Amino acid sequence: MKKLNVTFCSFPDFSGNAKALFNYMQDRYKNKMNYTWIVTDEKSIDVIKKMGAEAYLSGSLECSNYLPKTDVFFSTHANLTGCKAVAPHAIYIELWHGIGPKPVGYLTKNMRDVDMQWYGDIKYIIDYMIVPSAFWKIVFASTFDINVNQIKDLGLPLLDEIKYSNGKNSLGKILPDVNIDKYSKIIFYMPTFRKGCGRELSVNYFQNTLFNFDNYDDSYLLKYLENNNYLLIVKRHPSDELNYKCIDSEYIKVINNDKLSDLGMDVNAILNACDLLITDYSSVGIEYAFLDRPVIYVSTDLKEYYDERGIILDNYDFWTDGITCDNYNDMIKLIDKYIGKRRVKNNKKILYGNLTDGGCRNICDFVFDGNKLNKSLVRHENELLIAENKNNELEEKLDLCIEQIKKLTESDIRLAQIENSRSWKMLEKLRRIFRK
Repeated sequence: MKKLNVTFCSFPDFSGNAKALFNYMQDRYKNKMNYTWIVTDEKSIDVIKKMGAEAYLSGSLECSNYLPKTDVFFSTHANLTGCKAVAPHAIYIELWHGIGPKPVGYLTKNMRDVDMQWYGDIKYIIDYMIVPSAFWKIVFASTFDINVNQIKDLGLPLLDEIKYSNGKNSLGKILPDVNIDKYSKIIFYMPTFRKGCGRELSVNYFQNTLFNFDNYDDSYLLKYLENNNYLLIVKRHPSDELNYKCIDSEYIKVINNDKLSDLGMDVNAILNACDLLITDYSSVGIEYAFLDRPVIYVSTDLKEYYDERGIILDNYDFWTDGITCDNYNDMIKLIDKYIGKRRVKNNKKILYGNLTDGGCRNICDFVFDGNKLNKSLVRHENELLIAENKNNELEEKLDLCIEQIKKLTESDIRLAQIENSRSWKMLEKLRRIFRK
């Protein structure tokens, strides 16, 4: 029996919702399906092969030969929309990469032409988009200008890693020289990206300090961490091109995506190691809050960020529950108040519906019937494909017309040859004689 070819892609490679769903499918379906990853970094290939899947470098000949065999695509950044053209029979499912206050798609301010084209691909190519609740169905329908019936509120797979992974053990692998257990509490600082993906900013961020606070020096924070025996983990966004000035010490450690990728991990594998998260506008704040742990939002540059990017719903308090600060002293007060305590977001039911985990079972039950594609799935008859089909029909008609013209032309040539022949001229003379 032919196995389904399931193709995954994410940014960074082997991360986020795609990775979490892949892990679940491997456990559920074992070797009843073929799993393949399309990657942008050649180093990822060996990591993925160790996990029991195939991997091809995007743009390679091997990748081009494989893609037409795909039965279902799962991506996180609409990474493979262009590949649907070579596998039109495949089902394309967009898992997306996060939920939060940061606007994307057609809700984005100052959208670039390249973004407009990219979001257009999402609208015209994908068959389904997966979200965690009915609230996000409405948001994403507006965000990507797609039919709400194509959006299914089934889950957010990365929540499985956030909830079930052994975060402290994974953090220990990333920082092998650090005794993680010696600290009384662990704090993560994970800001979103300001500059990256070709965006130019009118404001310079984080040029002097880690948190962009005025009248602040990292030594203040270092002393506070030492006195309380807290470890601060600083993790930048993978797309960020800004240079942060940060002390690397016994109580402040910086981790990067290269280290995570080398170990076959992503940030979701270590999130539950922390007792409190500090962020700003990143989706990680909403995702981490699924654990019912406290999140502090630094809003120093809220006005500038709103002018550059905007905030979904234009309501920062909705996303933050009002736990925000714009200076060092207030941040410390909030840490003292909330660290290590259970903190349920007021809007958790809206954001996550009835989810108790990442919803991977829901997604697979929707997409697959056993180890085959569910027959109820509908390939999106989008305007782009309809236009392509019409073009194909027109080309076929044009080819037929050309053939007919050729035949007519050949007939005309043949008639001309006959009329110019000696026999034809003789017959014409006889015809005139007979007419007289």
